[in-house]
Amino acid sequence: MSVPRIRGRVAASALLSALAVAVALGARGAEPLPPLDLSEAEVLVQEALKANPEIRSARESAAAAGERVKPAGALPDPMFLVNYENDGVAFSLGEEPMTRLTFMAQQAIPFPGKLRLARDVARKDAERAGTLPQRVALSLAASVRRTYADLVEAREGLRLVDEQIQTWQSIEEVSRVRYSTGLASQQDVLRAQSERTRLLQQRLRDGAAERTALAELRRLLFRSPDAPVPTELRLTPGHVVTVPSVAESIARALDRTPELKEAALTKERFDLSADLARRNLKPDFVASAAYMNRGGLPLMWSAGVAVSIPLWAGEKQRPLIVEARTQASAAASAAESIRRRIAAVTEERLIRLGQLAEEARLDAEGILVQDQLSVESALASYRSGGVPFVTVIEALGTYFGDRRAALVRLANVIRAQADLEEFSVEGSARAPMVSQASGAGTAGAAGAVSPKM
Repeated sequence: MSVPRIRGRVAASALLSALAVAVALGARGAEPLPPLDLSEAEVLVQEALKANPEIRSARESAAAAGERVKPAGALPDPMFLVNYENDGVAFSLGEEPMTRLTFMAQQAIPFPGKLRLARDVARKDAERAGTLPQRVALSLAASVRRTYADLVEAREGLRLVDEQIQTWQSIEEVSRVRYSTGLASQQDVLRAQSERTRLLQQRLRDGAAERTALAELRRLLFRSPDAPVPTELRLTPGHVVTVPSVAESIARALDRTPELKEAALTKERFDLSADLARRNLKPDFVASAAYMNRGGLPLMWSAGVAVSIPLWAGEKQRPLIVEARTQASAAASAAESIRRRIAAVTEERLIRLGQLAEEARLDAEGILVQDQLSVESALASYRSGGVPFVTVIEALGTYFGDRRAALVRLANVIRAQADLEEFSVEGSARAPMVSQASGAGTAGAAGAVSPKM
């Protein structure tokens, strides 16, 4: 056998050994691993809750609403009146008995219980406003967790595509050697170059996804545009994904969902408003006292009480009672509707999380292990001359495609957990899954590699 042909076979053998090692290293994720450590994401969540201006704005708005409680239960401002009455045309204070300078004070006094009810209504409004910071905090935390998943996924994708590029670079080098010795066609070299170019496109997409996630995460954390956000989490197949029970999750959601709290507080608020409207059927009072100076003549004084008469209750007070009762009934119906939506949405999220957990388990325990065996079998058969090299490339392409799908699935697990912890009444936004055939062109292009290789 000629030296060039020996060189070509040696180069191919070295490549096959390298591929076998790479596949064995990449399949280590099939071993059982602890649950995904999301402590890094939780540190970012706490930073966002402290620094993000949206949560500060919501808290300040809630605090402002709390300042309305005391004024609602305070007495109306008293009135002070100064009045001068003159008997005759000329100034006659101290001379005429009917001439007097009067100083009068008046204080409106609502019927007992009205101020307390008005204060209770204002307190319920403040408590309703207090649910806004809770919602902002939960949504902000979920956004940080989802964006963190985007960032980790993009960085894992960059590592994977770099590994694929290195693999195809090795294939291209071997193809050149084999082409120079007549053991392969020029098409093999061009095909290897084409695949590397496709992977460079994929790397651009992963790089853009990383920069986009960084920009969004910096915004949520209120960091400067050039601040680094390091991550240590690796999306390695084999992590255990725990799915909580339906009953426990629904109970937590019903307890922590701000919208349900707000609906319950709204019903309580309008129940109190109905009581206040009924109390408005009772009269209010005005107490007054006056001192009348008559100059040198003896002083005069007066004291009195005025009573308001709800004469137009049918047109004024009673419609407000009906309105408050209707609003309370509407709030009760809304609370029941929200309660049912929470239960349904939580169950939907658990189904999604359970589906991803089972798919991730199959990735680690089945698909990637089977892909590794498939590549090893193809390599062994190729060494013995049983199959063409295109079979090896097809197996390798499927393996890389499944690895990318596995890391996307683990990132979706983080997103699904974020949806579950957001306690929102909206349905989950499902992240698109990457097709298992989307190995950045590797699997689909394998069939075009010449069997001569």
